[in-house]
Amino acid sequence: MKAQQADLDLTLQLVREVSALVAQAFEADQQVWHKSDGSPVTAVDLAAEDHIRQRLAAVHPTDAVVGEERPPKAGTSGRRWIMDPLGGTASFVQRIPLFCVDLAMEDEHGPAVAVSSYPIGGVTLEGARGLGSRVHHREHVFTAAVSQRSTVDGAKICALNLKSWPTPLLTALHQRCSLTDGVHAAHRLMRGEVDAVVYAGNGMGYDDLACLPVLIEEAGGRVTDLTGKPVLSGNGTVLASNGLLHDELLALIASAVS
Repeated sequence: MKAQQADLDLTLQLVREVSALVAQAFEADQQVWHKSDGSPVTAVDLAAEDHIRQRLAAVHPTDAVVGEERPPKAGTSGRRWIMDPLGGTASFVQRIPLFCVDLAMEDEHGPAVAVSSYPIGGVTLEGARGLGSRVHHREHVFTAAVSQRSTVDGAKICALNLKSWPTPLLTALHQRCSLTDGVHAAHRLMRGEVDAVVYAGNGMGYDDLACLPVLIEEAGGRVTDLTGKPVLSGNGTVLASNGLLHDELLALIASAVS
């Protein structure tokens, strides 16, 4: 566990460094260009990713590294770092403070460490396999714990990218659940304020999702894709829940979209 704690401490430090860099640039005018898929990118995206890559190369030179803006770096250690150093660039350039900094690490046993930070809101989520997960809100630190609701009926569900959801799925969830927006979804799930989060049809990459398994599962929850399989491919369809109603939600989703 000492090694796991050391990895978590490093991840927290790197995310804090990049969060400070991003927060400092938030009010400045940004030159924006677009990638081949139409998504925006700025010099801040590149600087943030380069900072993490340089720091990891100095500390763990044999680890693999995957990021959104640079080519992947192969490794020989059996460990892999996955980053989204500025998740939500569109919000960032519009000066909407809903962007985040994500960094996760996997080892030979799977997801091991994860930290996600909202630089402007003062919220940081952190977790490590076997060490639990916590929510930092400015100077306060809370132990994360999911809700205890065990039935879908009346459950509070965070809905991300609602406009792209299949109509039958929306109808099924509306009939039995209370749908709310997806702002700070993982944070709210880890605090027990909502019972599940559904990411559907938004084409998120694995760098957007890699933090979820550790953060949610160490708080007592469960994370799969919408068919119940592990979140590995980053196909943009993810169910994160308190675990108790996970199977019932999967069945409801399957019946709605079949």
